[in-house]
Amino acid sequence: MATTHHPASAMMTTAAAPYPQQQQSSNKPHPSDDQQHNMISLYYCYPPSSIEQNQLQPHANFHRETCTKLNLGGRIRVSEEGINGVLSGTEENLREYEDRLRKELMALFSNDEHDIESNNDDQEDPTVEWLDMKYCHLRKDVPVEKQLFDALSVKITREVVSLIEPVAVNNRGGKNKGRARCRQRRKQRRKEKQRLEKLQQKSTGEQILEGGKESIIGDNEVEQTIMKQQYRDDDAASLTQQLESTHLVGQEGSVAPTSGCVSNEIGTAVPIRDWEKQTPAVHLSPQEWNEKLLQLSRDKHDQSENNTNVSSDCATEEHPMDMGEDAILLDTRNMYESRVGHFAVPNLETFFPNTRKFSSLPNALNTEEAAKALAGKQVFMYCTGGVRCERAGSYLRALSESNSGAWKDKEQPKGIYQLRGGIQKYLESYGREEIEPANRKRGENTKESVSEIDSVEANGTNSCQTDMQCLYRGKNFVFDPRRTDPFIGNGITNDDDAAASNGARISLVGQCIVCSSPHDDYDNGHAPCEEREARCCRCRILVLVCDGCRQQVRSWGESQAGDGDTDEQGDGASKTDLFCGNDGATCVDDGNVAEKVETARF
Repeated sequence: MATTHHPASAMMTTAAAPYPQQQQSSNKPHPSDDQQHNMISLYYCYPPSSIEQNQLQPHANFHRETCTKLNLGGRIRVSEEGINGVLSGTEENLREYEDRLRKELMALFSNDEHDIESNNDDQEDPTVEWLDMKYCHLRKDVPVEKQLFDALSVKITREVVSLIEPVAVNNRGGKNKGRARCRQRRKQRRKEKQRLEKLQQKSTGEQILEGGKESIIGDNEVEQTIMKQQYRDDDAASLTQQLESTHLVGQEGSVAPTSGCVSNEIGTAVPIRDWEKQTPAVHLSPQEWNEKLLQLSRDKHDQSENNTNVSSDCATEEHPMDMGEDAILLDTRNMYESRVGHFAVPNLETFFPNTRKFSSLPNALNTEEAAKALAGKQVFMYCTGGVRCERAGSYLRALSESNSGAWKDKEQPKGIYQLRGGIQKYLESYGREEIEPANRKRGENTKESVSEIDSVEANGTNSCQTDMQCLYRGKNFVFDPRRTDPFIGNGITNDDDAAASNGARISLVGQCIVCSSPHDDYDNGHAPCEEREARCCRCRILVLVCDGCRQQVRSWGESQAGDGDTDEQGDGASKTDLFCGNDGATCVDDGNVAEKVETARF
């Protein structure tokens, strides 16, 4: 894997000065005077101590009863280590839920009842430190009712997000193991049948119920319940042998512990016990994140100019702690999220694991490519809302200290940081509301000129000053009925680019996997709940396909004639199966993980 210039850089044609002066930002989605409008609430909580086992069910009941009374829909995960949720409802009811939740958490973890009752000052509220709550606006191009959850799910789970997937193991072997595999296949066939029936009926908004599979929410990316893991039974069989060889398997069909991983082999997760007890990443607010990255970018740019006639070895000796040389961004999200939006800091590299699901991240980090890119550098991690980085930071620290796998004899990162509140919180300060689809045509390069930015500013959506500081490009993929948040990043370009002198910005980074034309709408103008999106024929993750190419490919769940549509040309049999790899012909979940990771410079 070689360092490349990201494909999005080829789409630049218009940008402002690459290093705007950092200023205090106060641009946040402001509460409306009329709080009856609907919003999405995204949150997670890692309290200072674990929730007791005997408190899990009562706490889950609290969420269920409170949300029912407030008419809130969504998904909530409750575990001993914390909670994770995404809800929809009126802003007034969501804020009332937050208020009740904070009191509930204080009652769980505080020994002073007087403080619980009298604490009305946010400065004194201990939950401010460990409950991260964000309020998100709805899109304007999709009907409100199609962006709200139509049901509530509250589940008790092993953990807030699953970085290491447990593997159910049956050590008795023989017929019992064979029967288990047959049951797994029958279950998968039933799921497949349900999906096909739903596509044929073209239902909108109904949810497929999958027995035994948990609904994944917010930042945990085993991408929602409609994602079926077709090859899980085969994976379980192969992992069983690895687990047994590393003594991580219990007796009588036990589950591999979450504190250990499966293999010391490069390209698979390294066996590290109690990795989650490692110190998490240092949190940076959106402003601190911007200030630090802009300074790093300037340092790298200045060094490049100053070292024109100096060897790189000499430069390293003179500037052993040079920030520009030592910094890299790490996108902990999955490939289908990064394809519609990501950070792009001029002169700094970004490491993209390009995973299908979050639990594949440990495999991607244990590659020679990852170790080479991250070792000895300051690592700046980001994800949708921050929860994935909480776990990824601890695992990366444990992995780099283990001296195992691809990290053997490698230097540990000099620092590990994460964006507090994730992309969602960042775009509240530095993003702006997306231009109406009519002004943002598909199949064409989106060029937001300075006049368009000024127009948005005049409407009060954002300030030009904060927009000009934005380091994020494109959309923020979310795990709720909206698919993407309406606030987008209008990222700055590299000053070395010829377009920089024209004042151009980049807000569209996606491209059709078939024809490579600019495109960032997975649903091609439809509401996400209509399920008209294109998916990989093998692993079922989302794939960007423009309107013009959509009828040329067969997505997962479709017949050769398409998604229940009549093939007017009668050439349905000639359709090409769609896959999620960069070439559109392979699957990211198939083959060597090292072949999928990428280090890009913008």
